[in-house]
Amino acid sequence: MSNKNNNYDIIFAGWGASTCILLIEMSKQFLLNDKKILILEPSEKTENDKTFCFWANKLDNIYQDYESLISHRWNKIRINNNKSSSIKPIEYFHINSSDLYDWAKKLCLEHKIEHKREKVLRVESLNSLNIKTSENNYSTEWVFDSRPPDLRNLKDDKFNISQSFFGLKVELSEYQLETDVYHMMDFRVPQEGATQFIYILPYSQKTALIELTRFGKKLINQDEAKNTLNDFIEKYFGPYQIIESEKGIIPMSSILPEQKSDEKIVNIGTRAGNVKPSTGYAFKNMYNHSKLICKNGKLKSRKVRVNKRFLFYDQLLLIILTIWPLKGKPIFERLFKIKSSGFILKFLDEKTSILEDMSMFLKLQIWTFIKSALFWFYWKIKKTMIPILMVFYLLVDQTRSSSDLLNLSQSNLVVIALGLLFIGIPHGALDHLIGVFPNGSNKITFKFILAYLSLMLIILLIWVYVPLIALLFFILYSAWHFGQAETQNWNISSNFISFVWGIILLSSLFLIHFDEFREILSILGIELVENSEIHYQLIGNSILFIPSVYAIVKRHIEWLVILIFLFLSNYESLLLTFGLYFVFQHSRIGWKHLKSKLQKSNFKMFKEALPFNVGAILLYLISIYVLKLNPEEGLAYFFIFLSAISFPHVLFMHVFYQKN
Repeated sequence: MSNKNNNYDIIFAGWGASTCILLIEMSKQFLLNDKKILILEPSEKTENDKTFCFWANKLDNIYQDYESLISHRWNKIRINNNKSSSIKPIEYFHINSSDLYDWAKKLCLEHKIEHKREKVLRVESLNSLNIKTSENNYSTEWVFDSRPPDLRNLKDDKFNISQSFFGLKVELSEYQLETDVYHMMDFRVPQEGATQFIYILPYSQKTALIELTRFGKKLINQDEAKNTLNDFIEKYFGPYQIIESEKGIIPMSSILPEQKSDEKIVNIGTRAGNVKPSTGYAFKNMYNHSKLICKNGKLKSRKVRVNKRFLFYDQLLLIILTIWPLKGKPIFERLFKIKSSGFILKFLDEKTSILEDMSMFLKLQIWTFIKSALFWFYWKIKKTMIPILMVFYLLVDQTRSSSDLLNLSQSNLVVIALGLLFIGIPHGALDHLIGVFPNGSNKITFKFILAYLSLMLIILLIWVYVPLIALLFFILYSAWHFGQAETQNWNISSNFISFVWGIILLSSLFLIHFDEFREILSILGIELVENSEIHYQLIGNSILFIPSVYAIVKRHIEWLVILIFLFLSNYESLLLTFGLYFVFQHSRIGWKHLKSKLQKSNFKMFKEALPFNVGAILLYLISIYVLKLNPEEGLAYFFIFLSAISFPHVLFMHVFYQKN
């Protein structure tokens, strides 16, 4: 249970290198004084379980701050078995993780920082910051979260790989190592369908860390790694003895959990994006991030500074290593042939100019990088591809807005009809699969059908007796549902924003096409009195201004494209505009969300939806026949039909979004 003793000024969720580095920087800035601080970490951090390395000039702040911890240094690099090359005045420095942990532990004793061996389950920002662990609840003013991110939830899962490694600290029986040379990449090992190399840090003439590293989707198997290392060491260094081993996994991803600058939940370490996506190097980035957080002796919620140009380079390499993993070896080997080691370290530090970069890329496998750039372009516009096509469709369409409700060309009619048949109606015919009822059943049961038909009947009865109330209710729950689906898709969690956006969306459509909207309502027995002094179309366009500004400020490209679509709808009919939006934006998004949750193919989902799909179409056609409706009346009554089948769907999907 939570109590006063569980209230802290600062809580660290996790105790790795980033926590140690931040504690050291906070101590330098006197930010630990008179603070009640807690570290939540299941392990004691007593083992020398990691190797931390960075390159720097002796004049750099990072060297001067960590000189006392540096256990080894190298001033030359070797690739494969090539001649070593000097990197002076830069040196490559090594720090034992146990030494870093010990420094942090001394600070904990000095400042009476508590350590509890509990696993953090959840960090929440309510009225205060709350942390739930496996054993307790805590509240705090600041949270520094270094827990490993859940890579399954990353948005770029297609181009998200890992750097997995397994290393042996060995003592060589005969071979003598060059103690000033570290082997950055030695590709004289099987690639195993990935990019795989040996990394060697000589500690003396006889001892070294010899590590097998893999860039790829598939992680290194420890037993296979031992065999590969054994073959490599015996072949090139002779007999040896194992002193100790180390292993690890570093995510190679260019998209990590977002850090909002106004929050006091601060991601650090890997969680903050401090691992350089293309290489896995992180120590120097964690150091620089700690400086930002503690700048001017005051804690700040600072995000990692991202250089967009180098992020683009990293993403290109990740695409190559994901799609064409065997091309990694020749790219790295050519890179070290055409450029000096000093230049490469400067490039990895993101300090080269764009002209220097272009000169380098032109000498590499340029066509591989061009193909990667095309994949990158598709990856970036994929989410906006359909909205862009919707805008393009309006631009090339020859029909224009008129008072005729059925102002659709033959091609328009085919597009809308096929869209409704394959996406629009089916996306709402899968409600039985989303486990709305308490028992989580996803079968078509009598109880489910009865509940669905009862909800539909309620809406139909309201239309019969109080059509104006039915209309307002339909607009309200449709606005809620449309807004909820889209904001979920845009990773916006605010219910207020989703509802306001839904209201603006439908209001703008109906006001821009007010004459058509009024005619539909007239057929349904709802008479709207037109005021000639009110410019409905102008109002419909004006209310799109606020979301347009918001989308530009927040850089929501897909939202901005949809707004452009709505502005262009001024020149098209209501039926075409609403039809395109309903099918290719709203229904497509709902279908995508269901597909992600249900883990089914499009074909299987369509097959599951088919009974309700056919049933809905037959029900509508029978209604038209029985009521003897002409085409314009059939169109008007389609909105009643849509409102009836939508109501239970909206309720079920709301539960779905809340649960997921």
